[in-house]
Amino acid sequence: MDAQTKPQSPTSPDWAARFLAGWNSRNTDRLLGLAADDVTWVDPFIPEGIAQGKAAVSEWLAATWSAFPDLTFEVAGEPFISIDGTQLAIAWKGAGTFTGRLEPAGVEPTGARVEMTGVDVYQFDGENLRLVVTETDAMSLAVQIGVVPAP
Repeated sequence: MDAQTKPQSPTSPDWAARFLAGWNSRNTDRLLGLAADDVTWVDPFIPEGIAQGKAAVSEWLAATWSAFPDLTFEVAGEPFISIDGTQLAIAWKGAGTFTGRLEPAGVEPTGARVEMTGVDVYQFDGENLRLVVTETDAMSLAVQIGVVPAP
Protein backbone atom coordinates (compact mmCIF):
# COMPACT_ATOMS: atom_id res chain seq x y z
CA MET A 1 0.00 0.00 0.00
CA ASP A 2 1.59 3.30 -1.01
CA ALA A 3 1.41 6.57 0.92
CA GLN A 4 -1.53 7.81 -1.17
CA THR A 5 -3.78 4.81 -0.41
CA LYS A 6 -2.60 4.00 3.13
CA PRO A 7 -5.32 4.66 5.73
CA GLN A 8 -4.57 7.81 7.67
CA SER A 9 -3.69 7.29 11.32
CA PRO A 10 -6.26 8.99 13.54
CA THR A 11 -3.44 10.46 15.59
CA SER A 12 -1.69 12.04 12.63
CA PRO A 13 -1.81 15.85 12.64
CA ASP A 14 -3.92 15.72 9.46
CA TRP A 15 -6.72 13.91 11.32
CA ALA A 16 -7.60 17.19 13.06
CA ALA A 17 -8.15 18.83 9.68
CA ARG A 18 -10.47 15.97 8.61
CA PHE A 19 -12.41 16.19 11.87
CA LEU A 20 -12.85 19.96 11.63
CA ALA A 21 -13.85 19.69 7.99
CA GLY A 22 -16.52 17.20 9.07
CA TRP A 23 -17.71 19.46 11.89
CA ASN A 24 -17.71 22.60 9.76
CA SER A 25 -19.63 20.82 6.98
CA ARG A 26 -22.58 20.51 9.40
CA ASN A 27 -23.08 17.02 7.97
CA THR A 28 -23.51 14.42 10.71
CA ASP A 29 -22.73 11.52 8.38
CA ARG A 30 -19.45 13.10 7.36
CA LEU A 31 -18.39 13.90 10.92
CA LEU A 32 -19.60 10.65 12.47
CA GLY A 33 -18.04 8.68 9.62
CA LEU A 34 -14.83 9.09 11.66
CA ALA A 35 -16.41 7.50 14.76
CA ALA A 36 -17.20 4.05 16.10
CA ASP A 37 -20.91 3.16 16.31
CA ASP A 38 -20.68 3.24 20.12
CA VAL A 39 -18.80 6.56 20.31
CA THR A 40 -19.11 8.48 23.57
CA TRP A 41 -19.04 12.28 23.52
CA VAL A 42 -18.63 14.23 26.78
CA ASP A 43 -19.28 17.96 26.46
CA PRO A 44 -20.73 20.59 28.81
CA PHE A 45 -23.14 21.65 26.05
CA ILE A 46 -24.72 18.19 25.76
CA PRO A 47 -27.82 17.73 27.93
CA GLU A 48 -26.76 15.53 30.87
CA GLY A 49 -23.16 16.15 29.72
CA ILE A 50 -22.82 12.99 27.63
CA ALA A 51 -24.06 11.44 24.39
CA GLN A 52 -23.51 7.74 23.78
CA GLY A 53 -23.71 6.23 20.32
CA LYS A 54 -23.91 7.81 16.89
CA ALA A 55 -27.67 8.40 17.09
CA ALA A 56 -27.41 10.42 20.33
CA VAL A 57 -24.41 12.40 19.09
CA SER A 58 -26.19 13.06 15.78
CA GLU A 59 -29.25 14.39 17.63
CA TRP A 60 -27.10 16.74 19.71
CA LEU A 61 -25.18 17.94 16.65
CA ALA A 62 -28.43 18.65 14.76
CA ALA A 63 -29.77 20.70 17.71
CA THR A 64 -26.48 22.60 17.98
CA TRP A 65 -26.33 23.39 14.28
CA SER A 66 -29.99 24.44 14.31
CA ALA A 67 -29.31 26.96 17.08
CA PHE A 68 -25.95 28.11 15.64
CA PRO A 69 -26.19 27.42 11.89
CA ASP A 70 -22.91 29.17 11.07
CA LEU A 71 -20.93 27.60 13.94
CA THR A 72 -17.38 26.80 12.86
CA PHE A 73 -14.23 25.71 14.60
CA GLU A 74 -10.53 25.92 13.87
CA VAL A 75 -7.46 24.40 15.46
CA ALA A 76 -5.53 26.74 17.77
CA GLY A 77 -1.93 25.57 17.67
CA GLU A 78 -0.56 22.11 17.04
CA PRO A 79 -2.31 18.87 18.06
CA PHE A 80 -0.80 16.83 20.89
CA ILE A 81 -0.42 13.08 20.33
CA SER A 82 -0.06 10.61 23.20
CA ILE A 83 3.10 8.52 23.36
CA ASP A 84 1.17 5.30 22.72
CA GLY A 85 -0.63 6.87 19.74
CA THR A 86 -4.16 6.20 21.03
CA GLN A 87 -5.08 9.76 22.00
CA LEU A 88 -5.03 13.17 20.39
CA ALA A 89 -5.65 16.52 22.08
CA ILE A 90 -6.55 19.63 20.13
CA ALA A 91 -6.99 23.20 21.36
CA TRP A 92 -9.65 24.98 19.32
CA LYS A 93 -11.58 28.17 18.91
CA GLY A 94 -15.08 28.47 17.56
CA ALA A 95 -17.59 31.13 16.61
CA GLY A 96 -21.19 31.28 15.49
CA THR A 97 -24.42 33.24 15.64
CA PHE A 98 -27.32 32.25 17.88
CA THR A 99 -30.17 32.43 15.36
CA GLY A 100 -32.19 29.29 16.14
CA ARG A 101 -34.02 27.97 19.20
CA LEU A 102 -31.64 26.15 21.55
CA GLU A 103 -33.10 22.75 22.36
CA PRO A 104 -33.81 20.99 24.61
CA ALA A 105 -33.47 24.02 26.90
CA GLY A 106 -35.99 26.01 24.85
CA VAL A 107 -33.88 29.18 24.80
CA GLU A 108 -35.06 31.61 22.14
CA PRO A 109 -32.44 33.01 19.74
CA THR A 110 -30.96 36.41 20.41
CA GLY A 111 -28.90 36.89 17.27
CA ALA A 112 -25.80 37.14 19.46
CA ARG A 113 -22.44 36.38 17.92
CA VAL A 114 -20.55 33.98 20.20
CA GLU A 115 -16.92 33.01 20.50
CA MET A 116 -15.47 30.16 22.51
CA THR A 117 -12.26 28.28 23.11
CA GLY A 118 -11.56 24.84 24.48
CA VAL A 119 -9.67 21.59 24.24
CA ASP A 120 -10.89 18.25 22.94
CA VAL A 121 -9.23 14.97 23.85
CA TYR A 122 -9.94 12.15 21.41
CA GLN A 123 -9.43 8.44 22.05
CA PHE A 124 -9.41 5.88 19.28
CA ASP A 125 -10.19 2.24 18.70
CA GLY A 126 -8.10 1.50 15.65
CA GLU A 127 -9.02 4.16 13.10
CA ASN A 128 -12.37 4.99 14.71
CA LEU A 129 -13.06 7.73 17.20
CA ARG A 130 -14.21 6.06 20.44
CA LEU A 131 -14.35 8.92 22.95
CA VAL A 132 -14.41 12.73 22.80
CA VAL A 133 -13.99 14.77 25.97
CA THR A 134 -14.48 18.52 25.55
CA GLU A 135 -13.26 21.06 28.09
CA THR A 136 -14.61 24.58 27.58
CA ASP A 137 -16.14 27.48 29.49
CA ALA A 138 -19.88 26.89 29.18
CA MET A 139 -20.63 29.86 31.45
CA SER A 140 -18.99 32.24 28.99
CA LEU A 141 -21.32 31.05 26.24
CA ALA A 142 -24.34 31.34 28.56
CA VAL A 143 -23.38 34.98 29.22
CA GLN A 144 -22.87 35.67 25.49
CA ILE A 145 -26.34 34.38 24.57
CA GLY A 146 -27.96 36.21 27.48
CA VAL A 147 -29.03 33.18 29.55
CA VAL A 148 -27.13 34.45 32.58
CA PRO A 149 -25.95 37.96 33.43
CA ALA A 150 -22.30 38.93 33.05
CA PRO A 151 -20.36 38.62 36.32
